[in-house]
Amino acid sequence: MKTLTSVAVFAIASVLSFNAMAESKVNKSIILNKSLNKGNAAIAIGKDNAANVGSVSVKDSRVNKSIILNKSLNKGNAAIAIGKGNSANVGSVELKGSKVNKSIILNKSLNKGNAAIAIGKNNVANIGSVSIRDSKVNKSIVLNKSMNKGNAAIAIGKGNSANVGSVIFE
Repeated sequence: MKTLTSVAVFAIASVLSFNAMAESKVNKSIILNKSLNKGNAAIAIGKDNAANVGSVSVKDSRVNKSIILNKSLNKGNAAIAIGKGNSANVGSVELKGSKVNKSIILNKSLNKGNAAIAIGKNNVANIGSVSIRDSKVNKSIVLNKSMNKGNAAIAIGKGNSANVGSVIFE
């Protein structure tokens, strides 16, 4: 009986922890990312992928009455994602499958000599951009200031999207 009870408790705890990881909640908060990057590389090879340099990525989350601020000074960087879900960002803010309500999203990006490459299936490659995909944005402010020099954003292979200094709603 003790073993059965232990297994049942473990199973319930596992389910509860999985649900907690599936969606994050950010309420009345400030998310601040300030990064000075020089000569960096972020590479993700494999299945669901994501490679970020000086970026903020929010996935499957609820953001309410909050501020997301990303200030990124990038020089000679590369973010490469090869393989299935893909996504590669340099100095960007990416929201995917999220609900944003009464919030401010600010991205300020000074990029020089960067490359963001996504090869493989659902793809996305951003440099100095705000990318909002499969998300709901309500009563919010989205601001992107991007000063780019010598950049490339390349997306090869199925869903595609490559952006430099852009605000994208998909």
